[in-house]
Amino acid sequence: MNRPSPLLVSVVGNSGAGKTTLIEKLLREFSKRKCTVAAVKYCPHGFDLDVEGKDSWRFTEAGAKGIFLASPGRIGLIEKTEHIPPLRDIAQSYFYNFDIVFGEGFGKEKGVDKVVVLRKGVSEQVPYPQDDILALVSDFEVEVEKPIFKPDDVSGIADFIEQLFNQEDSMETSVTLVINKKPVPLNIYVQGVFKNVILGIIATLRRQDEELKQIEIIIKNGEEVV
Repeated sequence: MNRPSPLLVSVVGNSGAGKTTLIEKLLREFSKRKCTVAAVKYCPHGFDLDVEGKDSWRFTEAGAKGIFLASPGRIGLIEKTEHIPPLRDIAQSYFYNFDIVFGEGFGKEKGVDKVVVLRKGVSEQVPYPQDDILALVSDFEVEVEKPIFKPDDVSGIADFIEQLFNQEDSMETSVTLVINKKPVPLNIYVQGVFKNVILGIIATLRRQDEELKQIEIIIKNGEEVV
């Protein structure tokens, strides 16, 4: 995939339904398909990352509100916040150059497509409304007008997600920014800002052509093309 912003899929369901297991399998499947993938987990009861005695814990105790950890092959961020950021904001801020971001939880967040995991005896209720439900993964029969997959049909689920977002990509306006012949990643929001400003300016110009298919703007800084 080559997207201006990551695909967002939130995997939701009751505790014990198998959300983490499904995400783990999808991460492996999409990694095999050469996609860069990330996972964001909602932890209502907190998590153990800032371990007492370690440097990050010592920095926090010293008053740091934000900590960035860097080591060969891995980076990490610890930032104090008064509220849980929306999944979309997390993806665009920290994983903007990824292909897919899977969220575990975030079931109440609007505007994010969701895969609902059901499990007999654990999570049997289909949430409503269903407007943002992409599909259901269930180990029992469900009467609902949504695609339904078995938990072990990981390849089928991945194909379904990939197909839907390929269709979405074909309908989006593509805005590309190139500086010194190097492309700069733009998320959907920034693309929209560029598009609206440029189209607004062009609308005030006298033009003979009736259809806009492609617009190119070149800005020169001195003798250099930027």
